[in-house]
Amino acid sequence: MSLGKLQQTSFGGAPGRGRHWLRGAALLLAVAATAAGLAGCEYPDDVTEPTAAPSRTGRGAPPPPPTADPEAAAAEQRNLNDLGAILGARPEGIVLEGAGGLGGAGVRKSVQALAKGTYTVTAACIGAPKGFIVISQDGLRDGGKLELALDCGKATQAQVDLAAGPVQAQTVRRRTGPGTGAVAGFWMVPAATGS
Repeated sequence: MSLGKLQQTSFGGAPGRGRHWLRGAALLLAVAATAAGLAGCEYPDDVTEPTAAPSRTGRGAPPPPPTADPEAAAAEQRNLNDLGAILGARPEGIVLEGAGGLGGAGVRKSVQALAKGTYTVTAACIGAPKGFIVISQDGLRDGGKLELALDCGKATQAQVDLAAGPVQAQTVRRRTGPGTGAVAGFWMVPAATGS
């Protein structure tokens, strides 16, 4: 029996099939040898030695926060004390309220779940000529919105229709500049039936 005849008999009788099997086995051995060789390689990582000196970045330390102007802080406290008289008697059933400085980001308050309905907003500011309050339901389909300009020194009242869900309120001063001690406050209650 010749060797060619033996190969055909040993590997299923198809001519040349033994060579394909040998090529596959050689390829498999080559891949395994490469993987074994790479497994022994050492790669650097981002972890530093515990004894190594700390690396320095190009950034410096952040600047210290600005110091509060003592006069503006005293004016703000006086204005907060006077704000209650301008807003009037505190009603029952308040669902959202806030008071604080009108400079910078103003006063931000929110409630996560409010029932659908009409609400009365009472707002006031003191220490600046004007202020603003925005009641909104951003991102809520059919959500309500109220933007109300405030003449500081007197209370302003308006009604807003809101959908069920979260509500945000923010008081702001449209002008930027140094702190003046201006403050704003508001409260929101369900509107009286028939109003």
